[in-house]
Amino acid sequence: MTYIRKIAFGFAVMITSFAFTQSKTTLDIKTLGGYEYNYFRSPTEIRVNDVILPKEDLIASSLYQDVSVDYKFRYKWNKNRIRFSATPFSRIFYENLDDSYWRLKTWVKYDHKFNKKITFLGEARFTRMNREGLGGDQDVLINPLGFTNYGATLGLGFIPFKNNKMTVEGFYNLKNFDAFGVRDLQFDEFGMLFTTTHSFKVRQLEHKLGLTTYVKKRLYDTFNASEIDTDGERDWDYARASVFYELPISKELKVRPNLMYYTRIDNSTNRSGFNQFGPGIILSYKNKRTKVYSSFSFITRNYKQIEARNTEGLIGEKLTYEYANAQLRISHKISKGFSITGSLFSRIRSTNYTDIDARSFRNYRNQYAGIGILWEL
Repeated sequence: MTYIRKIAFGFAVMITSFAFTQSKTTLDIKTLGGYEYNYFRSPTEIRVNDVILPKEDLIASSLYQDVSVDYKFRYKWNKNRIRFSATPFSRIFYENLDDSYWRLKTWVKYDHKFNKKITFLGEARFTRMNREGLGGDQDVLINPLGFTNYGATLGLGFIPFKNNKMTVEGFYNLKNFDAFGVRDLQFDEFGMLFTTTHSFKVRQLEHKLGLTTYVKKRLYDTFNASEIDTDGERDWDYARASVFYELPISKELKVRPNLMYYTRIDNSTNRSGFNQFGPGIILSYKNKRTKVYSSFSFITRNYKQIEARNTEGLIGEKLTYEYANAQLRISHKISKGFSITGSLFSRIRSTNYTDIDARSFRNYRNQYAGIGILWEL
């Protein structure tokens, strides 16, 4: 009888333990084909050694094929939860195979609930971008497109009162750019992030009002890649704040207008600082078969010290950028586990820096669109 009781007790412990643990794994595989225009974000005209290169010699465009995998794992026990994500991605340019690239993003997140109102948050992350070349986004520093990034975040999540969520986190990133020619570049950055979201219902639809803000310091080192001697250091501070209001039109359709302000302070040379601001809007739709995400923003960046130029010289204005950004992602389920997907991206940068002897600071247009298949396992 005693032996039977021990067996029953063992089963009871196993069942209880299973009831308080939960794991979940998802795997999505997606392939998408399309066309990308000006993927190095080059201006349409540059003069080199008194020879003017037209856009036909500068702008690289191609048909492409994307292949990506999105693996996620979650495990919960008692008041703990651990999550892991790995998302390898590759883009193959059929017309310029040497410009193809791949990227791997991974992260591990851990959280522990101390009580109903306070949660510990932790994250470690890694990104590898394997890509050659330079992008037209460069302004002050020449940033190669290839890099390796390591990062970590620690913080707390709060529920200070009903329908409100808040997080306070500290973060660190080390980003090491691939060497380009004899130049090499890396930076360390660390800072604090604060978010808060308040929810409330109107006619059974959930509205949200939110704020995200952070401050961070970024310390650059530039090297001579052949001799590994420090050649220059830069000390930049950043601050960013954005607010949004999520307005549900229905249970499926939501609109989220937002406003952003972003600033950079150059503590090294007092040359590269800027103020950036602008509105944006996100439109999302979701039902059992169809998902749509679209966004648009118009962002202005005003540099504090850098002077704008045309080909003849200074024009008496500070450098200004204007960005028009648009994005669209669509998926529609056609059978169990399979969906048709589509994506569209557009970024247009306008600037008052029109000197054709410069590659940096110039206008550019980068756009791509594609359609494909998503397989959810």
